[in-house]
Amino acid sequence: MSIQPITVPGIVSPVSVIWNVWTGKQTVKVGDQLAASTGKRTYALPTVGGGTVEGKVSRSTLFSPFPTLEVAGVKHSTGPEVPVALRVLMVAPVLLLVIGGLVGAVVATGAIVVNFTIARSTRPMAVKALLMALTLAAAVAIWAVVAAIAFQ
Repeated sequence: MSIQPITVPGIVSPVSVIWNVWTGKQTVKVGDQLAASTGKRTYALPTVGGGTVEGKVSRSTLFSPFPTLEVAGVKHSTGPEVPVALRVLMVAPVLLLVIGGLVGAVVATGAIVVNFTIARSTRPMAVKALLMALTLAAAVAIWAVVAAIAFQ
C-alpha cells in the first residue's frame, strides 16, 4: 500500500513511501524508481544537482498511521492529518486488552491492524469512521463468541 507522492524540495521527483501492511517493511520510490536503502529505514534520494541526500522514514505510531520522511532535518508528512475522533476509533479495540485477556489481545491486535489500513486509505472520513466502528463491533462480537465457546 502506498501513500500519495509528496514533493520534497531538492529531490528530482515526487517521493512515495510504500509499506507492507503485514510485515511493516517500507520502501521508498522517487518518481517510478526505487530509492537505494542505506540502512535501517534510511534511503539515498537523488537530488536535482545530481547527488543524493539521505532520507529517513519514521515508523507510524499508535495515534498517527502515516510515517514521516525526514530529509536534511525537515520532516515531511506522508499523509493527511487524521482527526482526533478517527484516531480514537482507530485504537478503540485496545479496550479488549483490558477486559478480554489473551483472546481479547489477539482480536484487538487484528482489529487495530485493520483500522490502521482503513485510516491510510483514500476513502472519505465518514466512510473511514463507519468502517472503523464496524471493525470495533466485529472485534467485540468475535471476542464474545470465542470467549463463550472457550469457557463453556
